[in-house]
Amino acid sequence: MTGMSRWLRPALAMVLGCSCAGVVLAGSCTVNSMGIAFGSYQPFGFPGKLSSTDRTSTASVTVSCVGIASPASYSIALGGSLHGAGNGIDVRYMLNTTQGGALMAYNLFTSATYGTVWGNGSIGGLLGGSLPVGDSQQTHTVYGKVPAAQAALRAGSYADNVPMTLTYQP
Repeated sequence: MTGMSRWLRPALAMVLGCSCAGVVLAGSCTVNSMGIAFGSYQPFGFPGKLSSTDRTSTASVTVSCVGIASPASYSIALGGSLHGAGNGIDVRYMLNTTQGGALMAYNLFTSATYGTVWGNGSIGGLLGGSLPVGDSQQTHTVYGKVPAAQAALRAGSYADNVPMTLTYQP
């Protein structure tokens, strides 16, 4: 039964990656995240025994700026998944990095209600804020969800790397 238990509880890991910088008048800004981890996922449901439920988690995205000469605003767009079909934003997919097989559907959202997918502004919403004069740091919470009952998944670690783009608006 140990093998069966392993099959039922694949581990997940998802990384938001960005090493982007934008010039803001006389200053500069960077955006980064340590990523989001969903933990173990139960893909199957058996009445009275096991239940597959949505798996949720949060991550922080930080905008750090130095030497800003005049107040401004910014937005952070999130690109599409590197895996799967479609635009990669309406539904994002993680790849099983150890076993291959079916992709795991997931998505990232701008609020705890999971109502608006974090996207590129044309598809989904953006994160954003204001930049005061001088040095500053703003932190945003990102909300992730893996839908229940993805029974075709194999045991293993799942990952995706999604690009973030910071845009300055004077």
